[in-house]
Order: sequence, then C-alpha cells, then structure tokens
Amino acid sequence: MKRFIIAAFAASTALLATPAQAVQLIPGSSIDLAGFVRALGSATLGGATGLDFLAGPASEASPGVAGNINTYGNGTGSLAGINCSGGNCGSIIDVTNLTVGAQNIANFFTLSGGNNTAPVFFDLTSISDINRSNPNFLTFTAQGNIRYSTFDPTAATFLFSAQGTTTTSFSATAIANPVPEPAVWAMMLFGFGGLGYSMRRRPKQTVRVRYAA
Repeated sequence: MKRFIIAAFAASTALLATPAQAVQLIPGSSIDLAGFVRALGSATLGGATGLDFLAGPASEASPGVAGNINTYGNGTGSLAGINCSGGNCGSIIDVTNLTVGAQNIANFFTLSGGNNTAPVFFDLTSISDINRSNPNFLTFTAQGNIRYSTFDPTAATFLFSAQGTTTTSFSATAIANPVPEPAVWAMMLFGFGGLGYSMRRRPKQTVRVRYAA
C-alpha cells in the first residue's frame, strides 16, 4: 500500500510539472509568409540544391536583393495580430544545402517591420521532407524553434511551397508545435512506471463466498 501511495504521488507530480521559465507559444500558433524565391544550383526549381529569397518583383532581369521577404501576417494564437505588408518585412537566410537531414540554420528567418514591435525568429534544425514532383514544383517541411517576445523557444514546423520557373513566388507557414521537456517526460515515465510496479507487487486477495444452508 505504501508503494502505491508513493507511485501515485510521483505520477500526479509529473502531470502537474511545468517549465520553470515563461510559457511556450499556444499550440498551433502560426504565421504565414509570402515573397519571391530563386532556385540555386539548377535551371529548374524542382532540381534546386538551394534557394535564394528575394525582394521585389519576380523578374529574371531584376530579381531584387537576396534575403528580403515581401509580406507576413495572418498570425494565429500567440502570434495573432502581427503582420507586415510590402517593403522590408524581414529576412530569410538562403538555404544552401536543400536535402533531407540536419541543416542547423540559426535565425533562418527574422520577421520584423509592420505593426510587429517584437521580431519573430525561427531557428531551422532539420528538413524532414522534400517533394520535387515536377521540374517547376518544390515543397519541403522543416523543423526548428520559434523565438518570440517573452515566450520560451517553442518547437515548430515550417512548411514551404513554390511552383513556377527558376525565379518565382513562394508561400510558407510556421506552426508552433510544442512538446514536453525531457525532464517532464522523465518524471511522467517514472511516476507511471512506479504506479504499475506497485500494482503488480500488490498481494493477491482471495474472496470466499458462503451460501446460507
């Protein structure tokens, strides 16, 4: 019985555990980006080994300045209400090795300007999926962390899509997808493991039924 009480307490403590710092972004918080992009390392977007993010009209003759994005907005959750339309709304670092696997690009994009008083940062850590179904089509899914205002860095997914010639428009969305911290997982596993062990070790009880003569 003593083991059962200790294990139950550990399990309940794990469920109530919260990070010591500020809260993470609301799960599902998102922000949309749009602008222009040029394929690197290939004459077609689908064969690109990298991407150059551009400002201004998508023109082969005048592709604009690398790094700038055109707009962002339509934020939801913790990112609701911030937006920028036209001009210098932030920057995206070129993707120089567009393959599945770890990329580790700090400040992959920085969103500023518009009515946003606190910049939004996204640190890309890996690319998990790339779709090049035809020469002029490219999508990829990346993982990383969003950093914004007083919130803790929050795990997020970055979805990118572009369709067109070598220089074309793109759209992308960053979606917060927080996961429990390792310490919280460890406490939960320990608590529920102890609970299961104590239940298994509990003495068996025999019930006898007597019928009246």
